[in-house]
Formats: sequence, C-alpha cells, structure tokens
Amino acid sequence: MPIKTARKFDPRHAALVRWIKQSATPVQLICEASGGYEQALLESLQKSEVKVTLVQAVRVRQYARAAGILAKTDRIDAKVLAAFGSALQPQPTSPLSGEQKRLRQYEAQRRHLSRILVAEENRLAQLSCTELRTLSRSLISKIKTQIKTLDRGISDLIAQDQTLCVKAQKLTAISGVGVRTAALLLAQMPELGQLNRRQAAALAGLAPFNHDSGSVRGKRAIFGGRPALRSGLYMAALSAARFNPILSSFYQRLRAKGKPHKLALTAVMRKLLLALNQTLKPLPCST
Repeated sequence: MPIKTARKFDPRHAALVRWIKQSATPVQLICEASGGYEQALLESLQKSEVKVTLVQAVRVRQYARAAGILAKTDRIDAKVLAAFGSALQPQPTSPLSGEQKRLRQYEAQRRHLSRILVAEENRLAQLSCTELRTLSRSLISKIKTQIKTLDRGISDLIAQDQTLCVKAQKLTAISGVGVRTAALLLAQMPELGQLNRRQAAALAGLAPFNHDSGSVRGKRAIFGGRPALRSGLYMAALSAARFNPILSSFYQRLRAKGKPHKLALTAVMRKLLLALNQTLKPLPCST
C-alpha cells in the first residue's frame, strides 16, 4: 500500500476500512491523540479488526523535527505518521471494554467539573456584588451536586463489573490509595498490571531521565506521560508519605539525605505506582 500519497475518507470510516481490507499486505494505522476526536476512528478500526496505534502528538512532532520537517499541513502530517510507524513499529492500541470506556468518560467529566468548581470558588472570593455572589453560590452548588452524581456513577460502574471491582479492591488495599485514585488509575491506565517497571513509570511521566555530558552529571528530570494520571498520583503520594508505613519511611530517608520535598515526593509517586502495577499483575501459575 503506498505511503507517499494522501487521501481523504468519509468520517464514518467505512470507506477507509474497505480500502485497508483491499491491501495484500498487513496494515497498521497510526493516529494522533486529538482531544477525543480520534476515539470514533479508533473504535471503528478496532471493531473491524484493523491494527491501529494511538500515539501522543508530541512524539510525532519530535520525530518530525528530528527528521528536519518543520512545516505542518494535513498532507505532511500523514506522511510523518506513516514514516513514524514504519520506523518505530509501535504496538497496536488494545481496545477497551464498554465498561472501561464509560468509566473513562465519567472520570474525565468529574475532573472537568472539579476544575470548573475551583475556578468558580476562586471567582466568588473576588466578587463584591450581592447578586453575582448569589448566582455564583448557586452555580457552585449545582456543580457539587453533579460531582456527587458522577461519584455514585463511578462507584456503580466499578461495582457492576467484576474485573474492575477486583482491581479496585486490590488498589485500595494499599495505604494512601482511595476510591478516587483507584478510579483514576482504572480509567487512565488500563494497562496497569501488564507493564514492566520502566513502562509503567514512563506512561505516568515518572521515569527519571539523565542529563549527563562527559564527566558532568546533570539533574535527573521527569516529563511527558499522562498529565491527569500524574496529578492523581501526586495527591495519593501526599497521603502515602504520611500514612503508609513503608512509603512514609522511604520519604523520610530521602529527606534526611537532604533531598528536596518535591524530589522525595516524586520518588514516592514512582514507588507507589510500581507497587500498584505489581499488585495487579497475575499470579504465576504453579507447576
């Protein structure tokens, strides 16, 4: 199948699937994450048993820059995605179950409303007009009601699905991990329990990267990964650093060695995530 040509397809994806099925050689599609607009394409291809990989746009852009491609158009993007897939051979994205998709949407909506709630509460503190303060309080009350509704929905979704329920019970058994964090992990990191240590840390943006040159040892830094996941783990790490006996001791040892609070807490986040990943790994079969 040629990769040097660009074609447009019907947004319902049926023509694209037919075109792919005509190929005499195996085809794997590469598509960028684009704020949720890619989900319909992803689901259509997975239902049609077409291999497809969802990649972060920043990775593709970095690949383009490394190749000296600075311009950006739809035609150029298509060629860059094809070259990216051919060069790196990324693994296909695993399809989510219906329950996982609903949980992800519920959890994302809750985070969205939580951000709006914080913004409105901050705005209320700045308002002096009585009428506007009344309207703001009313809006805050409605947002809180919706968040409670979403929390019930998330709990019901997890309770009604045996796989999610068992995983949630295992996650919350670790001190510092509550229902909210468990829901976030199940929604944003469905791969948890299937990853090695390096993969798990990288997906959450918690893998330390070296910045060394010659004899100079630079500071390690973390970046990338899934921002929502990292934010949720930060809050869980704050709790674990106080109440989890193992992680609290680990945090105190780092602080005693002169490590900054943020660095020590990041190390706690990483250690917590690796423990959670290990908790969900299937038990080895006994022989």
